Order: sequence, then C-alpha cells, then structure tokens
Amino acid sequence: MDSTNKNQPTEKTTPMSKEKNTNEKVYKSTILVLVLIVGVLTFMLITSRQSLKEVSTERTIVADRNVELEEELNSILAEYNQVKNEYDSVLTKQDSIIQSNAEEIRRLIAQQADYRRIQRNLQLLQEITQNYVREMDSLYTVNKVLRDENIEMQQEIQQFTRRTTELAQTKEVLEGKVEVASALRAFQIEATPLRVRGRGREEETDRSRRTDQIRVCFTVAGNPVASSGNKTAYVRIANPMGNILRVSDDDQYSFVIGSDTLQFTMRDQFNYQNMDTEVCMDWYGTEEYEDGLYLVSVFTDEYRLGETQFSLR
Repeated sequence: MDSTNKNQPTEKTTPMSKEKNTNEKVYKSTILVLVLIVGVLTFMLITSRQSLKEVSTERTIVADRNVELEEELNSILAEYNQVKNEYDSVLTKQDSIIQSNAEEIRRLIAQQADYRRIQRNLQLLQEITQNYVREMDSLYTVNKVLRDENIEMQQEIQQFTRRTTELAQTKEVLEGKVEVASALRAFQIEATPLRVRGRGREEETDRSRRTDQIRVCFTVAGNPVASSGNKTAYVRIANPMGNILRVSDDDQYSFVIGSDTLQFTMRDQFNYQNMDTEVCMDWYGTEEYEDGLYLVSVFTDEYRLGETQFSLR
C-alpha cells in the first residue's frame, strides 16, 4: 500500500500556473462587469424609450385638446362676428371686451395652461357673447320697423326724384324749343363771282381768271321771338382745296362759335328788327382763283345761318 503511493507523481504548484489562474479570474470578472454594464444600458434604453413614448402620447393629447379648445373659441367668435356684422355700430364697446377675452384664451392655449382654467374662460366668453346676441335679437324688431319705415321713405324720395327729373327734362325740352324757335335762319343765300369792267360795270362770270370779286347776299328770316338789335354776320369762302379765303391768320380775322374758333373771309354788321333783313358783302381777293367748287358758309355770333356754293372754270 505504501509502495503504491510512493510510485505516483506528486503535483507541484509553479509560479506560471498561479499567473494563469489569476488572469482567468480577471477575464471572468471583466466579462461579468461588461455584461452588467450592457444590462444596465439596455434597461436604461428601454426605460428612456418608454418615457419618450409616454411624453409623445401626452403631447399628442395636449395638442388635441388645444385644437379642440381653439375650434370651440373660433366657433364662439364666428357666431358673435355674424351678429356683430349686422349691429356693428351698437357693439363697439362690447367688441373690445370680447376680443380681449378671446386674446387671453389664445394666450393660455399657447402657453398650455391648465385645461380647466381655459374651459372656464371659454364658458365665460360664451355667456358674454350669448348675452349680446340676446340683446341684439331684442333690438332686431325695432330695427326691422325702422327699416320698413326707411324703405317707405326711400320709395317716397324716389317718386319725388322721378317727378323732379321729369320736370327738369320738360324744362330742358321747353328751353330747347325756345332756343330753336329764337334761332336766326337765312334763306336765298347766293354767291356770285363778278367781273368788273370799265367804269365799274359789273357782270357775272364763271371763269376763274376773269373773277375780280365775289358777292355774297342772303336774307335773314324774320322771327318774332328772336332778340333784335345789331348783329354781326360772318362769311367763310372755302376754295376747291378747302382753304378759307382770308386777309390773314391773325386772331382779329377769326370768330368763336360754340367751342370752335374759325377764320372768316369777311364780316359785316346789320340791324335786325325781327323781320326779313337782306345782307350783302363783297370779297375783293388779290389772289388768283382756282378752278373748281367753292363752298360758302354764313354765320352770326350765335348761329350757323346756312350755306351755298358756286363753281369756277
């Protein structure tokens, strides 16, 4: 028995084996610590995600509540504004109160104030607006009566205006008729080219190179409603090219009729006593006359009396 034990090898602890055992313990400890750290971090990550989810859910709920509060506020203001548009002048003072309360509610919503506080302010605002609506409804009947009376008065005013307009139109027509009736007219307007022979003897001609003067005669018709007194007659003679025969372009050889300023060939005064009055004027031109058609127009200071024409060849 003893001999057997003596023959077996005896285990000896060397320094290398001790170092190996120590390293294994350090590795195991390090791995254990890392596992614990990973576990703690995983737990913290899961917890943070859950907290973020809860915060996001809470924010969504708050945002939904704010939207509901904003919609309720807008509904109250819309109802109030509808009435305000009809009775704007009456609600001037009330409007400032309501708008002030509405701004306060919007401020509380933006600040995410206590939900119950905002609800109380909304209820107060709704009561204020409803009271004003009831006041306006009580005024509606009175306003309707005034509106009906105003419509009736407007109809009377329109009738009066129509009558006034009709009278004015009648007056204008009568004045126009008087003006037409009092206008001067001329008849037997004649323009005669003349050749002057020896001893001042005159004879008619239609030859341009033989024409020495042009005589224009006309008769102003008698008119008992026209104004009497001295009148000025103007004669315009236009050559075939449309140019007015005239002394010069100076303003002293022009006259105004209506809104037009016209050059005249010759002018003369005559005394009109509401009866047929004959007027004659002579044009002594120094230029050579052209062949063609000449247009002669006769005017006074107020009226166009008429026109005639002649031809030269």
